[in-house]
Amino acid sequence: MASIKLYKGAFGHVSMLNAASDLVTHAHGEAHLIIWLEGDAGEIMVGERRVTPGPDCAIGVNSFEPHSHSFSPGEEPGRFLAFYIEPDWAAQRLGPKPATKLFQEPSIALEPWLRAAAVSLVDRLETEWGSADLNVYEVERLIDQLFEAALSARSAKGMPGTHLDFRVRKAVEMMRANVSGRMNFDKMARNVGLSRPHFFALFKEQMNLTPNVYWNTLRMEEALRQVEADGESLTAVACNLGFTTQSNFTRFFRDHAGVPPAVYREAARGAA
Repeated sequence: MASIKLYKGAFGHVSMLNAASDLVTHAHGEAHLIIWLEGDAGEIMVGERRVTPGPDCAIGVNSFEPHSHSFSPGEEPGRFLAFYIEPDWAAQRLGPKPATKLFQEPSIALEPWLRAAAVSLVDRLETEWGSADLNVYEVERLIDQLFEAALSARSAKGMPGTHLDFRVRKAVEMMRANVSGRMNFDKMARNVGLSRPHFFALFKEQMNLTPNVYWNTLRMEEALRQVEADGESLTAVACNLGFTTQSNFTRFFRDHAGVPPAVYREAARGAA
């Protein structure tokens, strides 16, 4: 059964997640760290790399890097500790150059002591032991330790958005301005002066994402914002984002977040 528990801080947020099903190819603006806790681990595609989380392997995903999570027939999605780390916070913490990837390789070696620290953090957060400030400190300390474990894998290859072709910039601006509407990529390609194949190839080269996945990333960011805001019904949120039915919105949300929007909203209400 899908379930999630959220904790927030200046670093971003961390969740303890029992996913409902596979996660489709998606991305998000935050950097992402995933630690397997128990159950079936499945396989994660990060870009073109297939990796398996486990007791000695955490997964690192860069900002706006496409990734998906799938399970074999008969497997039940396991339980994971997932960090969503704000890029500005990470930059202040590490002081990287703007064009530097945080993770060159998606696999991060978990020494036994580091995995033990992750399990200890889960116990602390689940039992709500200690003060809120102390818990945030422990979360940030674990993130720092994971960063250190991944430090040797960092590269100087530029991240998407550093030096974008003006046509890709225009397309991104159009997507951001119409995040709650429908998107016609044939029309977008014409508006930026390119054929559809050339537009898709250039966008993927510059952004490391297809236009479809980037568009869904923006829609999901807005969906999370509106679901967390708790000001409107989920049916209204679905309509706001251009979905014709709430069931379509629920499926979209679950495929990207691992849980339905109602479960996520309930967890967000109790988030620290």
